Amino acid sequence: MPLLAAEPVSFWPPLMRVCLLVFLALTAIGTLAACSPPRPGKVSSFTPLRLFFFAGFLAVFAYQAFWQIFGYTNPSFVRFGRKYNRRSNAAELQTARGPILDRRGLVLAAPVPGDVWGRRYPLGAAAAHPLGYFDSRYGITAIERVFDPRLSGYDADIDKKSLKELLMTPRLKEGRPVNLTLDARLQKKAYDLLDGRKGAVVAIVPATGRILALVSSPAFDPQHPEEALRDAANTPAFNRAVQGLYPPGSTFKPVVAAVALDRGLDPVLNCSASGFVAGPHTPPIRDSEYYAYRRAGAVWKGWGNMGMHEAIVHSANTYFAQLGMRLGTMAFAELGVKTQIGKPLAYLEGDTGMLKTQAGNFPENPHRRSLAQLCIGQGRLLVTPLHVACFTAAIANDGVMMQPQLDADIKPETCSRLCKASAARRVKGAMAEVVTRGTGKTLNLPGLSVCGKTGTAQAAQGGDHAWFTCFAPKGKPAVAITVLVENAGFGAKAALPVARELLLECAEIGLLPPFSTK
Repeated sequence: MPLLAAEPVSFWPPLMRVCLLVFLALTAIGTLAACSPPRPGKVSSFTPLRLFFFAGFLAVFAYQAFWQIFGYTNPSFVRFGRKYNRRSNAAELQTARGPILDRRGLVLAAPVPGDVWGRRYPLGAAAAHPLGYFDSRYGITAIERVFDPRLSGYDADIDKKSLKELLMTPRLKEGRPVNLTLDARLQKKAYDLLDGRKGAVVAIVPATGRILALVSSPAFDPQHPEEALRDAANTPAFNRAVQGLYPPGSTFKPVVAAVALDRGLDPVLNCSASGFVAGPHTPPIRDSEYYAYRRAGAVWKGWGNMGMHEAIVHSANTYFAQLGMRLGTMAFAELGVKTQIGKPLAYLEGDTGMLKTQAGNFPENPHRRSLAQLCIGQGRLLVTPLHVACFTAAIANDGVMMQPQLDADIKPETCSRLCKASAARRVKGAMAEVVTRGTGKTLNLPGLSVCGKTGTAQAAQGGDHAWFTCFAPKGKPAVAITVLVENAGFGAKAALPVARELLLECAEIGLLPPFSTK
């Protein structure tokens, strides 16, 4: 699993510094020889060797002069200067690193006065993955890295500044702040609810794509990143919310339903207890009720004839396996384009780069029989938790998927249209009944209309992954929440309780209208 990508701190490696000194010495000797007066009786001439040394001297001089004038515009050079500055008062003379703030102006990261590399993180491990770390030995990662020019008080965009501006503009006493869409309280609550279990939580505003919480667990202390890098067993430096790839299980069914409705597919299908066989030599796809009855020593009769609404409410595998076969490979490929699962999904553009998710695995030309597995969120289909949050939010937002965004200063931007508003409303109605009488009924909050979907996805190793994804309120969704807990079993038992507590927290901090749970 890839770790957080750190940008190296050292500008001149030790060997390069030695080579530079040797070259500089040879250049000086060659230049003196080239410029020395000729001996009596001999004619002076610039030999090719002397010309080489003279040109080298000019190149080194020009390079050094360039960094003396423009060095503060290069992140690597500035960090090199900070690290190796030997002046006793260097810390007091350096520009203080700017703060990182949440949506309400609460501090997520701030400088330590008098310490060039000092950085404090009030949320600690809870926000370590989106914020990253700023460390003299282990480098700079995540938001600290891509917004380093702004936070450090220098401008990375040198091409747009005139020479006069570069020479005359004074350095700031403090770097500029970075304003995020994260809510510190919700971020901390989500991290605490995971309680050290491997998993992720994403909370997003459906209408704007603004990310309110982006949590990965387990995490690490950003002030001591070396501890995370040494823990290979739990991989706390790995950001599961945007880099982890998992089969989405039944959280994928609402998207399949929406695309089917868009294409005029709304069949009533026979969903028998014996399951659905997609083709020769393929095992039957059955519903979880079949196995529950069998464990209890009873015989399940099956769903019988079932429409799409009830299939969503009861998360019927047999229905969506057949629906996938009817959709066909072309419609499934179109679904991949709309959800953008098969490519990295950008969620922040900084001064020096972008933060993106891992590209999911979306089979481009699947065999027709494999559609039965893919459309129940299994098979070769793999997604990140942020992808699931985005297409859940698209259902909430009348079929429009917004670009996920962590930068509070960026205007909302449409990512794609998943389906027509009419199809999204149909799916939304069924997801509301998932909570009131279906697989997610333990979430039922009488004072709040919640639309949700449970998911239990078979994992390559260990137990099933537990999913729950939802949004509320139904009429005008203000927040969408996706929870994943690795190898934790049923989504309704492991992931749903986390989402429930987060919805209550959203009401407490004003993200949702007040409601009574009685």
